[in-house]
Amino acid sequence: MNINGKRVVFEEGETVLEVATKAGIYIPTLCARPDLPSIGACRLCIIDIEGGRGYPNSCTLPAREGMVVRTATPDLQAVRRNILQLILAEHPSYCLVCKEQDECAKLRHGEYKAGRVIGCYTCSQKELCEIRKLVEYLRVREIRFPILYKDLPLERDDPFLVRDYNLCILCARCIRACQDVLGYSAIALTKRGHDTKVGTLLEVSHLESGCVFCGHCIDVCPTGALTARGSSWFGTPDKSVSTTCVLCSHGCQMIADVRWNTVVNVHPPYDMSARREYCVKGRFCIPALMNGRNRLKYPTIKRKFIQEEHFPVSWDEAFSYSAEKLKQYKLEEIGILASPFLLDEAIFLLSRFAKEVSAHNIVYDDEGLQDLASRRIKVLFATFNAKSLSEIKNIEFLILQDVYESSNLNVADVIFPTTTFTEESGTKTGEDFIKNQINKVVDPPGEALPSWKIIGGLAQGMGLAGFSFNSLIDLQDEISKYDPINIPLVPKECLEYMGTPISNKVSELDLYLNAKRVLNEAKGERTLNVRI
Repeated sequence: MNINGKRVVFEEGETVLEVATKAGIYIPTLCARPDLPSIGACRLCIIDIEGGRGYPNSCTLPAREGMVVRTATPDLQAVRRNILQLILAEHPSYCLVCKEQDECAKLRHGEYKAGRVIGCYTCSQKELCEIRKLVEYLRVREIRFPILYKDLPLERDDPFLVRDYNLCILCARCIRACQDVLGYSAIALTKRGHDTKVGTLLEVSHLESGCVFCGHCIDVCPTGALTARGSSWFGTPDKSVSTTCVLCSHGCQMIADVRWNTVVNVHPPYDMSARREYCVKGRFCIPALMNGRNRLKYPTIKRKFIQEEHFPVSWDEAFSYSAEKLKQYKLEEIGILASPFLLDEAIFLLSRFAKEVSAHNIVYDDEGLQDLASRRIKVLFATFNAKSLSEIKNIEFLILQDVYESSNLNVADVIFPTTTFTEESGTKTGEDFIKNQINKVVDPPGEALPSWKIIGGLAQGMGLAGFSFNSLIDLQDEISKYDPINIPLVPKECLEYMGTPISNKVSELDLYLNAKRVLNEAKGERTLNVRI
């Protein structure tokens, strides 16, 4: 077929829009996406076909052999401008056609945070807004139609999401992502005519409508109608890094957006290549969990002057002090508590370390810790903040490797501050023995170190061989020589990370769980049926 004088080939079943896009020919659209079924809602992708009548939608028109298509004739562009102006008549668009917008952008150094969007400068999604790009492309400088502001109330009752349907252009992307891609029916187009809006059946809350809060609706929205409550107002990310969520063993691939060396947003790949719902933990909780207050930043040792307190020391001193203490005890007197959230590299080194210093197997939970206590161990190396640490008797020396400050810090003799999974690189084996790649997203706070470096430093302090690695790659080469180590998988319903309850750092998760509990009780259900 021929598009704009260019001969292009296509495969049977492709639409004209797909063929043009593959050939590098731009056709504007607001409703179409390659990962969603096309419905021709916005009418901006219209084309002119030689010998044809009218201007059909290229997103729904199948390509045919010998077809001659024009995509940007003056008449087509004029019709598109009218269509876009009709869309803008119901969308807060004063900034888009304002003659002073260039000068305003120079003087306005940041967004104005407002409850309601009245212009681009009060919209947290303006950098991602597809309407702004189309206004520039079509050179729309005025709106010739009456402005019909919808004046809909902001919807903030549900956790995680903020919905301002005054910005909605009825492209139905969110509905198609929910229904056609994921197979849910939490939302649909309701009412008719000018009152048409995206909503839920009988206008119940999203919690009641069956929404699983996967966030895919946010990812496909071309405007600021849908936003994540905790990830707004950060502007354009400094960078985006592909990595894997380790909050359970499912191993969902995710993109972490970074601003100011801080994880500000987490989302699936924007092309929806992962066509499944994401849990609320991985989709909405990671930024607040990683950036919570009271992160441990420096190694400390408990010393007594007037009273026992923890004092910051260098890593060399922390390692040598701990190593000398460990040397004073027998193998049967030393126990090791490991977190199932540790990356593969740390688990490998910890297993090697345990064989050298302990007569007991590594344990991974409170039940295993109680078993160690029954064997009357005197020394414990804990790589996470277990609930029952303070209840274990007969412990004479406790090394605690942790992410956050906690009440158990008082019972620890040495504190090793470690990184979260967004602050280190490595691999993590999940379900079906799939080894997922973990990529460092941001730098850790203070002097916190990855777990594998902490374990290696402690082992070298004791003079043990086989723990000196110059890089992560060297360690991974060593690991490849051995059979995989079986560790407990993190269940999907787990609500902790490294011993810290996620809801302690993410209040919205608590709100979500409590709301679900109330709904289930109202339905007479005895069990808590929560999708997390």
